[in-house]
Amino acid sequence: MPRLLLCLAASAALLGQAPAPIRAQVPATPTFPGLFQADTLPRTDAVRLMEEIAAHQEAMANLETLCDSYGPRLTGSESLRKAQRWALAKLQAYGGEAAHEEAYAFGRPWTRGEDRARLLTQGGQRLEIAALGWTPSTGGPIQADVTVEQADTLAQAEALRGKLVGRIVLQGRLPRPEDLPAPQREAYRRLRAELRREHPLAILTPSEKDGDTMTMAGSPVEGEGLTHQPTAFIAQEHAALLARLARRGEPIRMELQIGGATGPAPVEAYNLVAEIKGSEWPEQVVIVGGHMDAWDLGTGATDNGTGTVAAMEVLRAIKALGLRPKRTIRIVLFSGEEQGLLGSQAYVKAHAAELKDLQAVLVDDFGTGAIKGWTLQGREDLAPALAAAMAPASVIGCHELFFGGLPESSDDWPFAQAGVPAFFAYQAFADYLTVTHHSQLDTFDHVDRAGLVQGAQALAVTAWGLANAPERLAHRPAGTP
Repeated sequence: MPRLLLCLAASAALLGQAPAPIRAQVPATPTFPGLFQADTLPRTDAVRLMEEIAAHQEAMANLETLCDSYGPRLTGSESLRKAQRWALAKLQAYGGEAAHEEAYAFGRPWTRGEDRARLLTQGGQRLEIAALGWTPSTGGPIQADVTVEQADTLAQAEALRGKLVGRIVLQGRLPRPEDLPAPQREAYRRLRAELRREHPLAILTPSEKDGDTMTMAGSPVEGEGLTHQPTAFIAQEHAALLARLARRGEPIRMELQIGGATGPAPVEAYNLVAEIKGSEWPEQVVIVGGHMDAWDLGTGATDNGTGTVAAMEVLRAIKALGLRPKRTIRIVLFSGEEQGLLGSQAYVKAHAAELKDLQAVLVDDFGTGAIKGWTLQGREDLAPALAAAMAPASVIGCHELFFGGLPESSDDWPFAQAGVPAFFAYQAFADYLTVTHHSQLDTFDHVDRAGLVQGAQALAVTAWGLANAPERLAHRPAGTP
């Protein structure tokens, strides 16, 4: 899902305080995620879509194939290209119209190598690490003393001067300028600039997750995670060990290898597109999207395999029932999301002249939990229209709209920045943010089947409602989502 560390911060904020839900627009209905009593509901197209997905969904089988047979899917990798060719064939087999790939310039690809670390002091303990994406390699094992950044005051920060050059540095606790007395802030800013000019041999940054569960980030784009020193994530428990040793004043020396290689030349990356042409207003489009690329420690099951196969299931179910929406429903499976929303940015740029014709964009990229509703992403003015579109899904637990959203967190954002109504699926957290997100545990075993089926139903119902709504959703000027 999220865009490097910006999205991690946004996601963590949601854990502490969810956006305020709007429930008034959608009638309260007893909810049974993934299940409902079809014989008590009117036989609308929306109900038929939910029935079709409940009875014949292929999302779980598709997700198992995507994760287990194609594995990790870094943008620029051959494994992603193979998975994309498989997905495009599936969309065509389901009856997707105008199915094709759209290329964009990506940058140089990166391949993970061997990452390992052990202490040469303290009994030779082995440490759990994983290279930051697109980091330089150490060129084999290196040995060096370790400096742990631990400072609460200007004096403690001053003590770090000269202790980073030629060392392995564990990034840790440093004060923010605003945490210091006002007279010290300018001196501290100059010190931070000097410390940044000291060149460590390598940098370790603690994972955001507990135990030995890793975090991943990185990009070939300057400002999106590109580093100049070899950099790796280190397990929280092992970062805490190094911090304790440093506090006791024990010497710490480490042998470290950060592998990996960046390709010699830039490559193209691809978005996949397939659609169901509208019967009355075919030039008007509802985009249903997810991203196929995934970090490579796991197999991208919840980030964003679930959103990918749910979007595919929307097309499959509509085609299986022989339905034809009034507006075109277009499935777009992006790539490059994890490196800074590169695929969706490329799509917005390539289709700039057509953005005015977009009715809405729906993005499913928040893990394996059931879809509870939609974040309005700053478009509270569209709450009534979105509530009407999603209303039939209230029987499966999708009956809330949320103020606010997650800025720059997923592929809805470039569309919202361009003024297009773009909405992000707000899902039950499950263990997404705490366990699977960007980690080695993002595998098929962590997928909630009921949540995936319910999410595909909610996505289909909402897309169908927006595609057949009597009114056009209002756009905003670009840059004011």
